Amino acid sequence: MLRASERAVREGSSIEEAIVTLSMKIGSPALDPLADRYMEAKRHVLQWLYEHKTTSIKEVHNALYRMLREKYQLPSKLTQDCYRDAIAVYKGWLKSPKRGRFPILKNVSLWLTPKASYTVNFNAMTARILGQEVKIIGYPRNLIKYKDFQVKEARLVKREDRWYLNVTMKKQILIEKEVKGIVAVDINMDLITLGNNKQVIEVPTRLDDAAHFKKLAANLQKKHPRRWKENRRILNRTKGFHKKARNIVQDFARKAGKQVVEEAKRLNADYIVLEDLNRMITRVKNLKKGYRDRLYLMQYKRVQYWIEWQAKKNGLNVVYVNPAYSSTTCPHCGAKMAESGYRTLKCERCGYEDNRDHIAVFNLYGRGSLTLSTAPQMRDVAPNQWGEPSSF
Repeated sequence: MLRASERAVREGSSIEEAIVTLSMKIGSPALDPLADRYMEAKRHVLQWLYEHKTTSIKEVHNALYRMLREKYQLPSKLTQDCYRDAIAVYKGWLKSPKRGRFPILKNVSLWLTPKASYTVNFNAMTARILGQEVKIIGYPRNLIKYKDFQVKEARLVKREDRWYLNVTMKKQILIEKEVKGIVAVDINMDLITLGNNKQVIEVPTRLDDAAHFKKLAANLQKKHPRRWKENRRILNRTKGFHKKARNIVQDFARKAGKQVVEEAKRLNADYIVLEDLNRMITRVKNLKKGYRDRLYLMQYKRVQYWIEWQAKKNGLNVVYVNPAYSSTTCPHCGAKMAESGYRTLKCERCGYEDNRDHIAVFNLYGRGSLTLSTAPQMRDVAPNQWGEPSSF
C-alpha cells in the first residue's frame, strides 16, 4: 500500500500542513507557585543567554539543566521546555530590526509539551495540565472543525487572574496542483484590492481608525511630557488608546482574511497570489516618519498571515510573487507607466489607463499565472514583456 505522501506525488498533488492555535479559557489550576518558579527560571536562562551570546540548546542543557531542576524544583520535561522557551524569546529579540530594551518577561507564560506536560479531552471538555485536571470553560465556536487535528505544543497563559490554554494543532492537507482559478491580492494602506484578469474588488482598511487612537495617545504624551509615565490615570488612558488601535488592526486583519477567501471562492479560484514582502522592512527606514508609522501600524504581514490561514482552512493554496513595479508596469505591454491623475497611471506606449491598485492586481495575477505554469523558463517574469497583446 502506498503512503499518503507517495500517492500525492504520483497523482500530481502535494501535502501541506495546516496550523491553527485554539485559545481556551480554563478553570483556575493551583499552579501559581510552579508558574512563578518557571518564570524565574526563564528569566535566569534569558540572562545567561545574553551574557554568553549563544542560542545552542545543547550548551544551555549542559550548563543549566541540573541547576534549574534543583534550584527551581521544576519537572524534567518542564525544565527543558523552560530553556527552549527562553531561547525562543532571545532569538526573537536578536532578530528584531528595532531591538529596543532586553525582554523583562512581565506576563506569565508556560511552554507545555503534549502528553508529557498536558493532554486535552475535547469530548469531556477537560484538560490535564502538569498532573492537575481542569475544566475547559471557554472555547472557540468552531472548535468542532479541529477535533481531527493533531495536538502539538501549547502555552499556559495567565491574564488578569484568568488562565488560558493556547493549543497549537496541525493537520496534513492534500493540495491539488491543477490550477482552476487565480485571485491576486494587492494590499496598501487605504484598500485591499483583489481580483483576476476580468474583475476587481476593493475592501477598505481601518487604518485611519487605528491611527486616530495612536494620535490620541501621542497627543496625551505631548500634553503631559513629565507626568504621563508617573500618573497612573494618564498612563492607563495612554495604554488604552494603544490597545484600542492594536485591537482595530488585529480585528480588521482577521476579517479581511476571511473576506478575501470568500471572494476567491465566489470567483471559483483555488489559488491566491500575494506579494512577497520579506524585504519590505529594510526599505521603509528612509521614509518620512508619519508615513513610516502608518506603514508599521498597518502590519501588512499580519493581513497576509490571516489570508493564508483562512486559505488553508478552506482548502485554497497561496503563492507569493515578486511585487517589484507591479503598480507602475503596464499589464498590456510591460512598459513603464506615468501618472495621469490621482492614483491613476497611463501607459505612453499603448495608451492603457487605469487605477494603480487595479494595475497591481492585474500584474500580480499575470505573475502568479506564470509562476504556476508548467514552463520553468517563464516563471516570475513580467507578462507580455515583448509587447505582445494580452487578454485584459
